[in-house]
Amino acid sequence: GNLPEDTVASLPFVMHSEPINALSIPTWAIHCSSVIEFLFAMDIIWKFAETTDNPKWKGLTWGMVPLHASGICACTYHFFYNPSSLQFLVELQAFLTLLGNTTVAIAAYRIAISNGWTLRELNPFPKSEVSPEGIAIDEAAAVPYNVVTAQESDLVLFAKLTALTIAGSYLIKYGELALDLPFSENGIAAGAIVTGVPAITSYLYYNRGKEEGGEEGGFSLPKFGGDGEG
Repeated sequence: GNLPEDTVASLPFVMHSEPINALSIPTWAIHCSSVIEFLFAMDIIWKFAETTDNPKWKGLTWGMVPLHASGICACTYHFFYNPSSLQFLVELQAFLTLLGNTTVAIAAYRIAISNGWTLRELNPFPKSEVSPEGIAIDEAAAVPYNVVTAQESDLVLFAKLTALTIAGSYLIKYGELALDLPFSENGIAAGAIVTGVPAITSYLYYNRGKEEGGEEGGFSLPKFGGDGEG
């Protein structure tokens, strides 16, 4: 939980007092865990492309970038103690969430059609019992995965995510008291954080894709239709 006020005031790096609307450690933990676990999910999905031999899964990681930016947007707003002058971050978060939901839906569609799914399957009426439709999909679903042995146990992974969440929560909540920036209501700095962190994430995946090569080696705009390509 939160450190006692006397303890915070005695920290050698503290230059400011927390405002009354400062987030608590549990609340910061929720925000930090959301960002950390989302990054972890993006990495797992990227690796799943190799497990399934389907590079379209990497497109889902790219589709999650706007949602990642949305999470950074919320954290940035709280980092500056929610000033009304930075209200644009709230609207920006809403837009990024909408954009991210759209790009994730597009990525999911591309994965589906790469596995043989078609829009005709949205038809709620039963198909003919003698129709050969669906055989290709069943065969695609039967293809075995490239099983890879986990490098660490679930318990170790859980411990790492928990440690990162707790450390990040305390670092942000009390570390920012050593800075003037969180108390400046600086819109330019806020915008730089919101764009900079997702940009770094995207750059890392772009380089990762170039090193691995393949269809989704780097960022590319999605295609629709045309011989089932997505």
